[in-house]
Amino acid sequence: MDLNNLSLNSLAAQKMQYLTERQKVLATNVANANTPGYLPKDLKEPDFASVLQQNLPMAVTNSKHIGGIGADMKGRLYTPKPTTALTIDGNGVVIEDQLNEISKDKGEYERLITIYNKYRTMIKMANTKISS
Repeated sequence: MDLNNLSLNSLAAQKMQYLTERQKVLATNVANANTPGYLPKDLKEPDFASVLQQNLPMAVTNSKHIGGIGADMKGRLYTPKPTTALTIDGNGVVIEDQLNEISKDKGEYERLITIYNKYRTMIKMANTKISS
């Protein structure tokens, strides 16, 4: 049984991929904390409805049903509007904020790994043959 074909595992893998890409963006922000004129970037999280549509596609079988969900799954790199004053050289990176976001992403990634492993263990237990 290929566990990667299960929808829960697929959803967890997509979320972990997003978190990995976001960690790269946040690391780039920290690396450019002293670069004049650099504004921190972020990665928009994919819309939950579009993730479900990709993994559990819905079909419209009646014209009165709600239409299917179609959206771009890829997170988009963007520069959020600065919430704090820029430094004299125009840099907008606040190290504490970036490290806080990195820590939150790390915790969420570890939570997803725990869920993935628990689910995998549960499937393996259900799939074993009971011998008498």
